[in-house]
Amino acid sequence: MALLGASLSALAVVLPGAPVLVVGNGAVQLLAARLAAIRGYQTTLACVPQFIEQAKDFLWDDKYPQGSLPIKLLPIAGGDAEKGIETAAAACEGLIVAFDSEKQAMPDSALSVFLPTGSKLKRVALMSRYLNGAGMGFFPKAAKFAANAEIWAGDPDLVAQYQAQEASVRARAKEVGASTTIIRAGTLKGGASGDALMGGAGEPMFLNPAFYTIGQQDVVNWRLLYDCGALSVSLTRGDTLPGPGFSAALTATTETGGAGDSHRGAIAMALVEALRSEVAADTDFSVASSAGRDFPQGSDAWQALFKKA
Repeated sequence: MALLGASLSALAVVLPGAPVLVVGNGAVQLLAARLAAIRGYQTTLACVPQFIEQAKDFLWDDKYPQGSLPIKLLPIAGGDAEKGIETAAAACEGLIVAFDSEKQAMPDSALSVFLPTGSKLKRVALMSRYLNGAGMGFFPKAAKFAANAEIWAGDPDLVAQYQAQEASVRARAKEVGASTTIIRAGTLKGGASGDALMGGAGEPMFLNPAFYTIGQQDVVNWRLLYDCGALSVSLTRGDTLPGPGFSAALTATTETGGAGDSHRGAIAMALVEALRSEVAADTDFSVASSAGRDFPQGSDAWQALFKKA
């Protein structure tokens, strides 16, 4: 019986070389697709047509020029898009769902499209949020308004949205015979390679520094500094980590961040590495980032993080 259990568990993982579909929006989706391809997955990135050119700007750089990684950009509207999405969804063994915008989630109407009956799907890796309410309330909400609109402040309506999404995705995945891993984020920060392409600090696997030209611009580019100095990662099993609490305003735009932070690169890599993790099947993990210049590298390091959590 033990051997049979191990065999069934092994069948649930998705190994490099397998087809993976990445859906969602924003930088965290692009990062998940880029990192999946770097890890060797045959990656399809489902992208809104008007953002395809911007996606190319962020995905490719001197280290990974266009054509060097197994990524296919697939528009989700226009022309034969519907047929292309259906084909990719039917063929994929791994599905990554990652929405950068906190106000967007996988609608129930899309579940039958991306998790179709009769597909080869083995694992769904879904990005969600810290939903336990700790470290939220007045101070994070005030800092979100005054300092950084991307702070995750645990708005009750959004918490309910994420809880519903988790339940729907888990139920649909079970129907089609796939397992689910939930990767929980706090405040999303960072996402590009810092100064790594110039020989400095940062992680060269992350997005093109063109990423720093979008969004709010400050005299000091704190996002670049964050990508250089907040690369330490920890995983905790379950929905247990707090938000920024009283320190929200102090850490909203600092180069090393603080409580409640999740680096986009850490979230994206956790989603990718969850595909091949046996211990991550039908489990959730919260991701925290902190000061440090060394990002966990090989798959062995990430699998150890899952096992230790």
